[in-house]
Parts: sequence; C-alpha cells; structure tokens
Amino acid sequence: MAKIYKPKINILDTNKKISEEFLDCLRRRNISTKFQYWGKKETQNWLNVCKEPEYINWPLEIELLNTNLPEIIKLVDKNVKNLISLGIGNGEKDKMILSAFLKNRPMRYFTIDISLHMVKAGFKALSKIPVEKTAYIGDFEHLETLAPKIKKRTDSHNLISILGNTLGNLDQINTLNLIRRSMDKNDYLLFAVQILRRGKILDIGEIFNAYNTKALQELSFGAIIRCGLKRTDGIIEIEFGKNKLYSQLDTIEYFFTFKKDRTIKYLNHEINFKINERILTYYSYKYDEKNITFLLTNNGFKIVRYFFTPGHKYLLALVKLK
Repeated sequence: MAKIYKPKINILDTNKKISEEFLDCLRRRNISTKFQYWGKKETQNWLNVCKEPEYINWPLEIELLNTNLPEIIKLVDKNVKNLISLGIGNGEKDKMILSAFLKNRPMRYFTIDISLHMVKAGFKALSKIPVEKTAYIGDFEHLETLAPKIKKRTDSHNLISILGNTLGNLDQINTLNLIRRSMDKNDYLLFAVQILRRGKILDIGEIFNAYNTKALQELSFGAIIRCGLKRTDGIIEIEFGKNKLYSQLDTIEYFFTFKKDRTIKYLNHEINFKINERILTYYSYKYDEKNITFLLTNNGFKIVRYFFTPGHKYLLALVKLK
C-alpha cells in the first residue's frame, strides 16, 4: 500500500500585507490577477471557470498534457525529482504531471499560491498521490529563495511549472526574470499559454466566446467585491486588442466601469470613483510562436521542446536556462 503523506502548509504572507497591497491596487485602478483567487468565494469562482464548456483553454491544456507527458519525462533529466508549481489551481494538472513522473522516478511536490482556500481545494485532488506535499501561501516572488532551499534539502533538481496561461496574466518580463533567478542549468521550466496564429484572420468571435462567460465575469468582478462594490455600481466591459505596453501582443482585458459616483472605504481609507472611471480587473496576454520565442530567448532561456495542440491554439513549452 502506497504511503499517505500529510500535506504541509506554510504561511509566508499575512492577510494584512496582502490587504494593503489590494488597497494600493484599488488606488491605481489596476487589480493584480492574484486577487481573483485570494479568498474562499474567489477560489470557487475559479473552480467554476474550469467547469465551463466555453472556457476552451482548460480542455486544450489537459489534451496537451495527456498527449505529451511521456515525451516530457524523457526530456527531463533523471535527477529532477521536485515539482514546484506556481499556482495549484484545482490540482488536476499537477496530479497528471506527478502521476506520470512517478512511473519513472520518485517525486516531491511544492506549490506557491496566494490562496489558502485554493491550496486546500487543490490538495483534495492530490490526496491519493503518494508524494511529499508542501504548500507556501504567498506571492510567487518567494520562489527565488525557496527553490534553492528545496534543491539543497532534497539533493534533487527542480521542474518549475506555471500552467493555465498564468504567464499571460502576469507581468511577463518580471515573472520570467524571477523564474530565471530561481533556476540553475539543471532545472527546467514547464509552462502553457494560449497561442494566436499570425498571418491568419483572428477568430475574434472564438476569443470572445471563450472569455465572455458568466463564470469569467464572476471571476473578474470577484477581484474587487471585497471592497464593498456591487454589480449595480457599474458594468463589466471586455476589450480585445493590442496591448498598450507590449504592442507586439494582443490582450483580453476586463474592466469595471462606474455608472455613478461611488466612494468606498477599505482598511479605513476612502477611495472616490467618478462616473465612467474604470478599474482593470483582469487581463490575459495572447502570444504567437514568434513573440513567445523572442520573449524566452531574450530573458535567458533556451527551448527544449514546444508542444502544440492541433491548429496551434495552445502551447506547452519545456525550457531551460541558456
């Protein structure tokens, strides 16, 4: 009978620290994507997104993992025995990865996630996977100090994963630089992003159908609901087009647009919003093969292998340091 490991949970960032960061986001009218997953209700919003048929990213990524994990295992050095997951999600994808690797080698599992509720939900999916499991509740920035410590303690190398198009929901340059500083030449990074094909007419309808869903609207509004705002205070607007900061990329953006003046109070601070002001509550970068390759090579990575879905709509990439 396989050994059952009791999960370990370590709190790195306090609610006070995270709440103060949320206050800063409100003042800037730009909400960090991590606040879509922070609390119990927000966690449930994300779990609902994964179940929604219109959200095509989920089945595409599952298909990629199912098809290509055997090849990925062959490509990853035998001394890589730690999976460090940036964002546990519902745990199903990490479960697939661990189950596949366990056929080839012993493994340990570590995750860094902002949400204690998400970690608890993910650990349910991983409950029967016979590996040591450790979660760190806090920002991804902790990876830089945690990854070397994990490697030293276990005397094994790391496979860092950031799935679910999460790279496209973050400041991609800062995130890749953080991951690079957390790795050495014996480590690997596995990530997944949605792909748009250049030279073809983009199916705008397909993109909007994937993102303009009830569950994703709940997810985006859920990022700001803790400050006391109500849906009746404004409307949710979705835009798709060239990103203002990275003009080579397309971006899906969710905004909450106020239809009346509104004053909210959070952490004993008042914030005034005027009619037609907008809060950016969600964004997702969209790549093509050329610009994702440029992004990787310009930030210190080399490609081990790309894996695409049929039609090149989703990419699973295995990379190392140059």
